[in-house]
Amino acid sequence: MNYRITPGQDLVMIGEVGTYAVKKLLELYPDKIRERFSKTYLTEEIRKLSEQDEALHQWYNSAREARAGQEGDPVESLIPGYKRKYGVSKIYTVEKGGVLKALWDFCESEALDPETGKKKGNGAGCRFRYDRIPISQFTAEICEIFDLSPFRLWSENCWLMAMDKGTQFCEDFVELQLEHSKSIADEGFLKGQRAGFDSEGHLRTTEPVKASVFGRFTSEKKRIRVDGAEIAYLTKESYEELEKFLKKSEEII
Repeated sequence: MNYRITPGQDLVMIGEVGTYAVKKLLELYPDKIRERFSKTYLTEEIRKLSEQDEALHQWYNSAREARAGQEGDPVESLIPGYKRKYGVSKIYTVEKGGVLKALWDFCESEALDPETGKKKGNGAGCRFRYDRIPISQFTAEICEIFDLSPFRLWSENCWLMAMDKGTQFCEDFVELQLEHSKSIADEGFLKGQRAGFDSEGHLRTTEPVKASVFGRFTSEKKRIRVDGAEIAYLTKESYEELEKFLKKSEEII
């Protein structure tokens, strides 16, 4: 795998924004959230979160077993050799501070000398779109309740990637998950298990982990959002929306 980002490569995100923050808000403010949603809808969305966590947990276990107990790449366990197949050059984890902080740091990492760790140059540039960043309707509604920006929210099980064949990767990634989910349900059905089926006997596959091309790396050094009413530039920000909200809530109390 080439460890340098190349202009023209696709900017891909795996996972969804705000996943950690949503779970934390469900834990801290269950009554306020229940006021907004029906019991059926809320139960279904929590089920989806739980199933995705379980799927990712299985991937991590498979990757760990393949590397004799060491931490491995969960995507590799689903698509062996994907880095070479799709031309992946670099991967960055989205965590505290959300996808926008991760994107800034990802681009800035190109300016670091791999030997000394010191900054050398301006990093990578990119053009990106908010409307292509994976976010669930449930997360968007939770953000509306608490007046939060989803793109600055703490995320988990979420990665940014620079690769040559982003569109093909995203299609294959989702398709393979659906096939895997269906095979597990079919196997369970043959054993007399009904957990993967609804009350009418229809197959209910696990909601796939999302993947999307939401931008492209450029030769210029600016990081530009292109889907707004006006051109906007990504800037360095260190705040985290969840922490900011919780701190403000404590001050009010």
